[in-house]
Amino acid sequence: MSSHDTTTLPGNPSSSQSDATATCRISVIIPTRNRHVLLERALVRIRAQRFADFDVIVVDDASDGTTRAAYPALWKQLDSRFRLIELGASGGPGSGPSQARNAGIAAASGAIVTFCDDDDFWTGDGHLAAMAEVFDADLKVDLYIADQTAVASSGSVERARWLPQLTALVGSQPRAHAHGYLLDLDQLVRGGGFAQLNIVAVSRTTAQAIGGFWTRTSYEEDRDFFWRAADAARAIFYNPEVVAQHNVPDPTRQDNLSRSFFQAERWLLSALVSQHIALSVESAPVRALCHSYEGDILRRLSRHLSDAGRHALGLQYARRALAARLSFKWALYTLGLAARQLLRGRQA
Repeated sequence: MSSHDTTTLPGNPSSSQSDATATCRISVIIPTRNRHVLLERALVRIRAQRFADFDVIVVDDASDGTTRAAYPALWKQLDSRFRLIELGASGGPGSGPSQARNAGIAAASGAIVTFCDDDDFWTGDGHLAAMAEVFDADLKVDLYIADQTAVASSGSVERARWLPQLTALVGSQPRAHAHGYLLDLDQLVRGGGFAQLNIVAVSRTTAQAIGGFWTRTSYEEDRDFFWRAADAARAIFYNPEVVAQHNVPDPTRQDNLSRSFFQAERWLLSALVSQHIALSVESAPVRALCHSYEGDILRRLSRHLSDAGRHALGLQYARRALAARLSFKWALYTLGLAARQLLRGRQA
């Protein structure tokens, strides 16, 4: 099989047949790798949606032989709306979530593109119906956001709502539609951060206009995509209904991508993503948010390095943090580091 093929499975039309005839209102994109048991749960929940005019594009990113061998039995539970794209050779290194989602966007036939991670699932069977109603209304919506819960690996609820500040912020304003509220970018920034992809939909034209997901990173690519899409959207809509469950990765496991980097590397990648967003968007509030976030991340990195005895490097990142987010308190901290570094140099 080539590095980018659509596999024919029971209930899964061939690539040529799908491309020639199949169109739908919404395309759901699910990247996956070595998680066919969790993927099954996500797909069964999507199959239960009351709204039927959708297709699902599962993009397998070089899963191992055991996982790929499980797909035919899984697809027997599904229908012709569910398609499978296999990237790379079985058991290979993988292309990463950005490349996988971009392959899904390229294969999408729906005018609306939405996402679900393979280890998460939708809890509301009216999620797609509400989404379609909002996009079909005369609101010029290009970015749609709902809400979700976050559940720890122990089963306890970590966050009952992913976007509680945004819910509180819009609560006093009139609804633009029965399902929720129109937002401007300033409200979205003040509403407490980005919406994870499980609860995000974009017009396909917007996803294509921003170039899809940034392929230079495999970490926080969802945050990068979200803010660039928000910046490009004609209108943003927020539906405060909880429609999904995000399962927070177990911090003791290393097979989760977000856990596979050392902490210092994660901070560096977060700072890089913030810089990329700020470079790519026109919105001043979004750029300010990214600079502030970058400053916070670099402060953590500076303290981490200083605590580890790498004082000169800690000072370098303290200065970068100060440039990204100016504050009197941090300026004093940076001066203190500089003074200690100067004293060490004299003593040496």
